[in-house]
Amino acid sequence: MARSAPDSIDLLMIGKTGSGKSALGNAILKRKKFRSVSSTDSVTTEVEYEVTDYKGKIIKVVDGPGVGDTRLETKDSVDMVASKMEQAILMNPIGYHAFLLVVRFGARFTQEDRDTVAFLKNLFGVDFVKNYCILVITCGDLFQRDSEESGQTFEQWCNNQSGIFQELLQECGHRAVLFDNWTRDEAARDAQIDRLLDTISRLQAHGHRYTDRSFQQAMAIREKALVECKKPVITEEILQEVSLILQKLNEEKIDFNYDKPISPLQDLSRRCDELIKIVKEQDKGTGALRDLDEKVTALKKSVDDAILVHTTAKEERKKMEEKEALMVKQMDMEMALRKQELDRMKDEMNESLRDQLRRYEEMIKRNSQDREKMQREFESNRLKFEEENQAKLKRAEAEYECFRLQNEERLALERGAQAAQMEQDLAAAQQQMQDRALQLERAYRESRQTSPAQIMMQGLGYVAFAAGHIIAPEIMAALWLASSVVAAYNNNRNEQDRNRPIE
Repeated sequence: MARSAPDSIDLLMIGKTGSGKSALGNAILKRKKFRSVSSTDSVTTEVEYEVTDYKGKIIKVVDGPGVGDTRLETKDSVDMVASKMEQAILMNPIGYHAFLLVVRFGARFTQEDRDTVAFLKNLFGVDFVKNYCILVITCGDLFQRDSEESGQTFEQWCNNQSGIFQELLQECGHRAVLFDNWTRDEAARDAQIDRLLDTISRLQAHGHRYTDRSFQQAMAIREKALVECKKPVITEEILQEVSLILQKLNEEKIDFNYDKPISPLQDLSRRCDELIKIVKEQDKGTGALRDLDEKVTALKKSVDDAILVHTTAKEERKKMEEKEALMVKQMDMEMALRKQELDRMKDEMNESLRDQLRRYEEMIKRNSQDREKMQREFESNRLKFEEENQAKLKRAEAEYECFRLQNEERLALERGAQAAQMEQDLAAAQQQMQDRALQLERAYRESRQTSPAQIMMQGLGYVAFAAGHIIAPEIMAALWLASSVVAAYNNNRNEQDRNRPIE
């Protein structure tokens, strides 16, 4: 038969390991039901409960698992505590009037205590301390001895506390009860139970119980807290794999090669996908592992970027190789066309040189004939000129001798002028003889100055300068042979002219 709210009080005891939680339950029950020993190791690992009839009220006391230094060290321990707390909630379907947060008198409040309270808030909801918690300070016998010396009441002692304890006291609305779990004084035992029940009646929840519905509403916070507790272990495992992937990625970047297969990078990408999947599964949508997820996602992007660079570089290299092959092919075709053009130009140049060589040979032949004819005419004219000039010269010498004898002194002074006059007279006399021969003599001299060999050499020089090494060897040999013959003939004629005596 269901119990009515005024006739029943349902309590759930929570607290750190070694705080005297189980002993408090025995003190409320006024009999030893829960196992309690003086130890820093948690004794309560299973959820236990017992009921008692106190002054017409049925009090149900549930002893939850201890939390703190021996319960939150590992992921499995966190899961176990959360599971046992959920079991404790389900054990009393109609809910609890109050949570008894057990604190040991004289114990120093540290960051660990703050973490324990935060863990409990994550389990039961952020407002469970404010609405449902009562601080129960155990080891009241120790407080009594201190109080006898200091003269402080329990309320004064609570108000004089600072730090984490004071924060907790204020959050729960200064609901604090002192308990001596080991007193044998029946009146004292009843008095502290009465104080506890009176405090429960003044809870801000106004009679509303903490039920499974409240517990389920704190599910998201609880899940995040559980993930937060597991985070160091998960982070270490994930970061170890991240470090190995980064090491392999750096090795692949350093040893980058176009021809190297891309499969190692793809394996790294798959490993990153697996890490992201693991992180999301462990996070359970709480966001507690968001920073770890961002790191793994950034690593995945780095790997994907490396794959993209490798793929792009390989494609670009392939395009470049195809472009180079096309350029080489085009250059080969262009070189072949240029070679054909050069061969054609070379053939045309050789043919032109052959034509020029034939023309030079014909010109040399004509010049030789003309020169022989001019030499004959010049020889005939020269003999006539010499005969006439000889007679005039004799007359001029006789006149000169006569004039010299008569004007020896004057001639000595004006010899230069007379000599010049005589030369003018001689030139005037010669002018008459040279009218016909002058052109022949000039032609003769010009022909001597411009010999066939020189003409040949000039032609060859021009041809060699114009054509360079393209001239066929047989043509060059013919030209040089012809020039040598003409040069030898011309040198012989010049030597005969120099050796001929002047008449």
